[in-house]
Order: sequence, then structure tokens, then C-alpha cells
Amino acid sequence: MDKTGADAFVFAKANGILGKSFTAKRAHQFFSAKSIGELWTLLYRSQSPLVPEVLLSQQIEEKAFTDFIAQYVKFIDMYDKPERVLVDQLLLFEGENLKEIGASLCKGEKNPPKLIDLGSYSSLHYKAWPDIKKITRGTPFSWYNKVPSIHEQQQFEFKIDIQVCRHLWESAQREKGEASEALLELYKQEFIIKNIVWVLRLRLFYNMKNEDIISNLIYVTDKPGRSDPVAAPAIKILDWPLDEYEPWSNWKYSDLVNPHEDGQVWQIDPVWIERRNRVEINRKATKLFHQFPSDPCSLIGWYKMKNFELSCIRTAVESIRLNVNPEEAMEVVGGING
Repeated sequence: MDKTGADAFVFAKANGILGKSFTAKRAHQFFSAKSIGELWTLLYRSQSPLVPEVLLSQQIEEKAFTDFIAQYVKFIDMYDKPERVLVDQLLLFEGENLKEIGASLCKGEKNPPKLIDLGSYSSLHYKAWPDIKKITRGTPFSWYNKVPSIHEQQQFEFKIDIQVCRHLWESAQREKGEASEALLELYKQEFIIKNIVWVLRLRLFYNMKNEDIISNLIYVTDKPGRSDPVAAPAIKILDWPLDEYEPWSNWKYSDLVNPHEDGQVWQIDPVWIERRNRVEINRKATKLFHQFPSDPCSLIGWYKMKNFELSCIRTAVESIRLNVNPEEAMEVVGGING
């Protein structure tokens, strides 16, 4: 299908799917379900399989994720020449597949792990298992040409994360127009807060030195320094007090900070920030999708909104299994009405 026709068809189809999805305010319906079977029926409009609850929980999450990826790939397939920014988004899952492969080989497993099906958009040579050099040859991950030791595995996975983030950043930068600016802003918010949460966790729970923390940040330039757009905001707070509310109340991202009550002991909460940012990313994604219906970047907005729905599904499943209060469960995904 030519670009103009594909843009119109894909947006209409994606919009129709969102109308039946449980994103934004409709997500609260997940948390009204009283059982895993009821949640299955709500999601898939069919009777749940007659399997134990633990297995059904797993099936719900797996089906939701598989359907999400399959639909996104189907959208890309609508184009005679898919926009690069859409295909580039799949490198995130390619990276996750490589992590699974590396972990399996590191453990000495004989059979390949279960991987995310990216259709024709996968560049890794899975049939070359267990030869890691052949699996990655000619791909963006060709540097990953040996089986990591257990001590190297985390380092290799971090390098994959850096590569994927830089790839997505550069992909958005190559696009022109207001939609690409909105997409870049979405990525920027996502990467910055990911770094900030990481800084806070390393300071609060590991008392790590600043130079060691910086080496663990993601970045989109040559190094994680004060000139890097996604590392700089995290570096800025390295020495901020963790138990004084005032500096954080005037912060650029103060809307994400856990509230302070007079007379109560307060400490910055990275989990709170992470949850609230999940909602903020969904808000930006919603705006990106609806504001630029004829731009390929719009579909990344759909992708992010459906990803938020996945977070809600996972949380709802766990809350039912653990008998968590619905209001508390909704707070886990950031307070979906917030």
C-alpha cells in the first residue's frame, strides 16, 4: 500500500483498536475484576481456558504481549516501504531477544530460549544457535560475538540498553516536523526519568559513589556527561538531599515527586517517580497519536499507549493473585486517573 493510503488505513485501524483497549481512564476496569478468569473475559471477550489460576495468569500476560507485537508488526507490513522510524522501534525487542540468548548460553542451556517474534523485521540469525558469533553477524549487535561469562553478562546487557536508546534517539532525530519533535520529547522524558530513578536507587539503597553512578547511566551522545541531554538531569541531582522536600518541590519534574505532609518525615521515593512518569509518558503518547494522524511517528504513540495497557494488565493480574485492594493496585501503575 502506498504511503498516503497506508497512513490513513493504519491510523483508522489503530484508533479503532484503542477504542476497544483499556488505556487511560478505561484501565480502571481491570482492577474491578474479582478473578483471573473474569479478567480474561474482560480482555478477550471469551470464556477463559480451564487451567489453574497460575497458568491462566501467565497466559493472559503472554497473549496480551504477543497480540501487541503482532499488531504493531502488521501495521508496519501495511506499507510498501515501511518508515524507518517504525521499524527502528523493534530494535528494543531485538535487544531483549539477544539478552535472552546470551543468558541461555551463559548458563550452558542446550535449547534456545523462547523469543519475541518480530516476523521479517528481525535481523538476528536465530537458526545459527548456539553459535553467538553467527547469530549476531551483520546485525547492529555484531559486537556481541562471544558468550559472556556470568560476570560479563550484566555489562553486555547494559551495552545493549545503551545501543537501543541511542538508536531510538537518532531515529527520532532523523525525522522532520512537529511530530518528530513530539516523539523526541517523549523519548527524552522516558530516558531522563529512567536515569533519575536509577540515580536515586543507587544512592538510597547502595550508597554508591557519584563516579560509579554516572558510569551506570544511559546516554545518547559519546558519554554520560553534563552535556548529554538524557544523562545531565540525573547528574544534576547527584548531591541533592534525599530527605529535604524543598529542593525537589522547585524541580523541573516536581509533578512526579511524592507529596510532603507537614510534620511527617519525608524522603524522595524513586518508585513513586517511576509510577507517575508512566502516566506522563502515556499522556504524551496519547497527544502524539491524536495530534499527528498522518505522520508515521503517530504510530509510536499508539505503541506507547498499548505498552501502558500492558503494565496495567500485569499489575491487575498480580493484584488479583495477591488480593491487593483495587485502589492500591491502581497506584502501582501511577494512579491511572491522575
